Amino acid sequence: MFKLFFKVITLAVFLVFLTVAVALWKGGEPFRWVGDGLKIMGKSFSEFGDSVDNFIEGSSEVRENIDKISDALSSDKDEK
Repeated sequence: MFKLFFKVITLAVFLVFLTVAVALWKGGEPFRWVGDGLKIMGKSFSEFGDSVDNFIEGSSEVRENIDKISDALSSDKDEK
């Protein structure tokens, strides 16, 4: 059982060193897609944040309109 754990850990360490060596040898080119993906995700999060900000800014106007409508409806009920 311990031999299996030792072999798995040895293999994992070897793969880490191999990955680092390939990244240094190729100048990071094989892993450039990670950076590109992070840029796309950052842009998407930024756009989502802007849309949430616009929604929050517009919600006060909607709340005021709802209050006006509910006041108008409640005043109609009082008159009847």
